[in-house]
Amino acid sequence: MIKSLQNSAAGINSQQSRIDATASNVAGVNTDTFKRQRVSFSDLVYEKLAGSGLPVKPGADPAQGSGSRQVAVLRNFDQGVLRETGRETDLAVSGRGFFKLTLPDGRTAYTRYGGFKVSAQGELVSEEGYSLYPGVVLPQGFQEVMVDRNGKISARGADGEVSELADLTLSNFINPAALEPLGGGLFAATDQAGPEEEVVPGQNGLGEIIQKNLESSNVDLAAEMTELLESQKAYQVNARALRTSDEIWSMANNLRK
Repeated sequence: MIKSLQNSAAGINSQQSRIDATASNVAGVNTDTFKRQRVSFSDLVYEKLAGSGLPVKPGADPAQGSGSRQVAVLRNFDQGVLRETGRETDLAVSGRGFFKLTLPDGRTAYTRYGGFKVSAQGELVSEEGYSLYPGVVLPQGFQEVMVDRNGKISARGADGEVSELADLTLSNFINPAALEPLGGGLFAATDQAGPEEEVVPGQNGLGEIIQKNLESSNVDLAAEMTELLESQKAYQVNARALRTSDEIWSMANNLRK
């Protein structure tokens, strides 16, 4: 009886994690480059009924599970729809790959969000002020910034001359779902994600750079609502099982000779 209480409690905790992830996805449906999350579960240890002294059918070897637990919250990096903004410093990745940023403490971060701006020093930086790798400094008095699909960055000066500034690269990982989220759409490399591969956009299967666009969230609201209903029903089943076990336990405690 105690085992049924524990199993039901484990199921409730698992479904609560699933509901929390779905709620986060729904909240991020209108956030550029937001990537939907999904919760990964694994079953807990199984116990042989015969080993615990319970009567079993001769020749059978049944086992009783202990419920499930959350293993990880993984992000789905499928492509979101590109949305045209008209801003020259807005860049979107059409396909696989991440922009590489240098944080103030020297660490490296990766992001899909390409809403860049020009700092007071003329450097192309993220909205938080983090430098885009490689460092891109625009000439004083520039009139236009141009970024082609392969990441070549150029600027048109006040005299009309076009000068090439840098070649933007994208970073790729074998298992991007294992990147560590840092908040604000930033991620850090992990051993589980695999080694970083720095590639020219449009080569080796990586995406291209689309200027004057931003990538929208990849959350499908209809799918998330379906997921939420499934989680709620599973939560209710586990809660009902917990209540039934408690009632049976109460009946057993109140038995009289």
